[in-house]
Amino acid sequence: MKKNKKMYLAAGAALLVCCAAYTGCGAAGAKKKAAEGAEAGDSSGLAVRYAKHFDVEYLPDGVKLVTDYDGRRGLLLPEGVDAPDAEADFILRTPVKKALFMSSTQIGFLDVLEDKSLYDSVAAVTVPVEDWVLEPVAEGLRSGRIRYIEQSTWGVMDIESVIRLSPDVVFAGTVDPGSDIFSRFDEAGIDYVVFGEWLEDSTLGSLEWIKFLAAFYNKDDEADAIFRRQLARLDELVELAGGIPQDERPVVACGSAYDGVVYAQGGDSIAASEYKRAGGRYFLEEGTGGGTLRITLEDFFSRARDADILIYNSMIKYTPDKTALLAESPLFSSFKAFKNDEIYVLSSGYYMNGARIDVKFEDTLSILHNGLPGQDGGRKLSFYEKLPD
Repeated sequence: MKKNKKMYLAAGAALLVCCAAYTGCGAAGAKKKAAEGAEAGDSSGLAVRYAKHFDVEYLPDGVKLVTDYDGRRGLLLPEGVDAPDAEADFILRTPVKKALFMSSTQIGFLDVLEDKSLYDSVAAVTVPVEDWVLEPVAEGLRSGRIRYIEQSTWGVMDIESVIRLSPDVVFAGTVDPGSDIFSRFDEAGIDYVVFGEWLEDSTLGSLEWIKFLAAFYNKDDEADAIFRRQLARLDELVELAGGIPQDERPVVACGSAYDGVVYAQGGDSIAASEYKRAGGRYFLEEGTGGGTLRITLEDFFSRARDADILIYNSMIKYTPDKTALLAESPLFSSFKAFKNDEIYVLSSGYYMNGARIDVKFEDTLSILHNGLPGQDGGRKLSFYEKLPD
């Protein structure tokens, strides 16, 4: 299973890492869209503007009608409020008090809401204690307050443990098409909602899922403020990078290898756009596709060997050093980035901090320019690590 998990991560990491790319119209665009929403009669100011795979509709008396990634609709009712006459697949009281989180990324959204009391609602997770860098969850697992429920990479899960847990809701992610998890939840009468933040086509769309989770905790205004704050910071960072001359912009290669195949994002991808916005040049030209490419190691070598920087889309625990990288292929030893010690991998907290896109973009700028442009000295990376010898 460990080998299969590594293969799954290699294939998925290229797509997931591109969700750290900053695309969209930024804070200025958000203000414009807010004005357009107001003209259309949206008085909440909390409309979903970038995400395409969820929705939150605000009804009278604090009631919300949410739509998840699978198109399932649910009514969220404050305590003491009766359900309105509306079609819904599930009805939940808010704030949620007892939840199973099937993805560490969802906990990352919870953490960004900046209210540690929300961790009291985390009743169970599907990631073991040794993989957690968010201390409230790690401590909860060690003390037994939070339960660990095993789930395989492909979606197989111990449903009986979920039934015994009896959560208010399961915050689920997309699962393998062959999985029967959701049908078994339905049979057991367990309410669940499906997240799909990693399938958004922009980082701002992915980040906006903070509003989806916040709706279950009545933290809608707080989530909107955090979202806007990150947009403003991203605008500042892009402006910093904009002044870098073309001849000073490093070439960045990005990908990960498994069994002789490299998974990388095409030259029209969100990832390619990220590196350009961060003051770099992407190693694949435009016209090579906007999604994940599967290319041979030899082809990757011919295209990426002269890149100044290699972002190797593997977590540090799977590729802990250059020896492990060379075990995938000795070709890496000939890369310019290998010789110049400019290879970076993902830190242990990369995915469970998926909602901190402003900090991740700061990391990208720091990697490309040895610190933030216009500022003296280096900067400690938060979610990447330089690959050690």
